[in-house]
Amino acid sequence: MKRHLALIRFAVGSSRRRAGRTLALGVALALVTFAFSAVLFLTEALRREFHLGAQGLPDLTVQRLVAGRPALIGEAWTRQIGGIAGITKVEARVWGYYFVPALAGNFTVVGVDTSTRGRPADAPLVVGQGRFLEAGASNEVVMGETLAKFLGLTVDDAIELPVGKTRQRLQIVGLFRSSVALWTADVILMSLADARQFLQVPPGSATDIAVSLSTPDEGVVAARKIADLLPDARILDRQLMNRGYDLTFDTRGGILGAMLMPALVAFLVLAWDRLTGVGPGERREIGALKAMGWQTGDVLIARLWENLTISLQATLAGLVGAYLFVFHAQAPGLAKILFGWSSLYPALQVAPAVTGGQVLVLACLVMLPFVAVSLVPAWRAATCDPLALLRGVT
Repeated sequence: MKRHLALIRFAVGSSRRRAGRTLALGVALALVTFAFSAVLFLTEALRREFHLGAQGLPDLTVQRLVAGRPALIGEAWTRQIGGIAGITKVEARVWGYYFVPALAGNFTVVGVDTSTRGRPADAPLVVGQGRFLEAGASNEVVMGETLAKFLGLTVDDAIELPVGKTRQRLQIVGLFRSSVALWTADVILMSLADARQFLQVPPGSATDIAVSLSTPDEGVVAARKIADLLPDARILDRQLMNRGYDLTFDTRGGILGAMLMPALVAFLVLAWDRLTGVGPGERREIGALKAMGWQTGDVLIARLWENLTISLQATLAGLVGAYLFVFHAQAPGLAKILFGWSSLYPALQVAPAVTGGQVLVLACLVMLPFVAVSLVPAWRAATCDPLALLRGVT
């Protein structure tokens, strides 16, 4: 143990004596680690957000297609769908997107049945300030705390938004928080009547129909029965959506990771070039060590510890930098690639979801090749004759 501690102290001192080379390799390794880590952190955080949000989705979502595009659906469809065996609940929903040109983003407006005198059961939210919507009240809204902060609003404030050729004044009566960042950053809740007026959905129509099943695993069977009954319907299965979005995140993250592989290869080429160029001072140092009794194995272990120390520090710096970039700076540039084409979120504070195993695999991916390429030049120098090394002859 004392032998290894002595070798570690020697390795640390050796890296300090060659500060220029150490800094160049460390910065390059930190940048490569930063790039891979940022992709991994953001991909896993978005995957977590989707799965948390999907917990509140209905087992099946029925939409109506007109000319291949989603259109308003008649509430009368609920009676036909409700008669299918295995379906326990059918609910017509009114919701939609409201685009604000000044902010270059969309808000999601959701109509709530206030007659239940409580928050919707499928919404993962808790009112943190103010109150929820009251039965019979109009022109009242409840919005997410993140969205309210982004707009500079609080409870008892009012906002006035254009609806067609008129303007609708909305009173903020409550702010909610949620474990799902998409809800707090994007959603405005209002009564069904207000939502119909705000989104211009006529009575008797709805945006879509939420279907709950007694056995969620039989969603494919129920979807087939609904499609046979209503040929114009498009049915979205929550379980299939989960698998589809997992594939989407894996594909986008994998493509970005593959695009970064040339950076890793370029770094390894740089490391090989730097480490194979053993200078005269290094040769004399190795020759003096061997002349004092060091074995070839001791020289290799010292070099191993030296490069392991550099890689550990650089990898840690890259991981910390990626964490701050993704979870504090909201990953500018990178987020747009993984979000996709739409701009739905005025602000989105994602939470870390990466596991220790994933971080370990990532660290090994960048550290092990670097340490491996450093041993070859060290072995070449350590196997030379000590006198030849001291004389500068190799």
